[in-house]
Amino acid sequence: MIADLYGYAVLPGQAIATPGVEAVLRRRERAGAAWTLAGLAPQGVLMAVLLPVGGPAGAIGWMLTITFSATTGLAVLWHRARRRERRILETYGWQVWPCRDQPVKVVSGGGERARGRRWTTENRVVLLQPDGQSHCSFPPPWDGWDGPGHRGPVAADEMWFAGDTRFGGVLAVPGGMPFRYVTRGRPGTRKGTPLEDELARRSGLMRD
Repeated sequence: MIADLYGYAVLPGQAIATPGVEAVLRRRERAGAAWTLAGLAPQGVLMAVLLPVGGPAGAIGWMLTITFSATTGLAVLWHRARRRERRILETYGWQVWPCRDQPVKVVSGGGERARGRRWTTENRVVLLQPDGQSHCSFPPPWDGWDGPGHRGPVAADEMWFAGDTRFGGVLAVPGGMPFRYVTRGRPGTRKGTPLEDELARRSGLMRD
């Protein structure tokens, strides 16, 4: 992996073995299941009652089908992300990356238009190459996530990462908590080694 080539430390063992990580994963998975049930069950009941009636009530039932479909789509994306998060943590060990915390311009649906796209500025964790230049950037792991520990920019100049920086992975504050699943908007163009590609496929980051 690129961390090896850069000479960065790669901690032994799987990242999921870090104390507390498994508990956070299970809590997220349970919360997702509860949210899915709470969101879909009432809509499903109302659809079953209203759709056969017809008239205004039936129209409301058809409107609910749209909401039901959207909720189902969000639930599928959530569960898919949680499965991939777990697979990544089971596949990779933590890589120790030097970093800095800085605003980065990213593509956004509601930002200012330039060069044919809309852009906005987000606070990002920038993983650094040995020469201090940016290798890639990801959202910080403490924004809106549920692991115990730090909730703001870290004083240290390093972060832990499990995954493949061409695609994404799991980013964590040193010590492994809090952590979050992160992806790149566009995969990196660097050609991986056979071992890198195999690990990326095994973790679900790279498709065959």
